[in-house]
Amino acid sequence: MNKIDKNIIKIVNNLIRKEARPEALLILEKCSELRFNEFMTYIINDKENVCCMVLDVAKSELVGSNQMIHTEEDYFGFPYLKIKQKEL
Repeated sequence: MNKIDKNIIKIVNNLIRKEARPEALLILEKCSELRFNEFMTYIINDKENVCCMVLDVAKSELVGSNQMIHTEEDYFGFPYLKIKQKEL
C-alpha cells in the first residue's frame, strides 16, 4: 500500500476531475510501487498529461490481479486497455 498523504491528495485534486478523484486515489493507494513512482515522476517533470495514462495502466494491472474490479462507470483502466479481471 502506498502512502496517500495530503500532498498526493492535493496533486490529484489539481490534476483529476472531481468525479474521478476517489478512483484515482484508490488506484494510487493500491498500485505497485513502480506505478506510484512513475506517476510521481511525471508530476515532478511537469508531464501531467501522462499521469492519467499511468492510472489507466495501474488500474488495469489491479483488475488483472483481482485487487480491484472494473465497472462501466469507472474512469480508469479497462476498456481503454485490454486487461480483464481474472476468473475466480
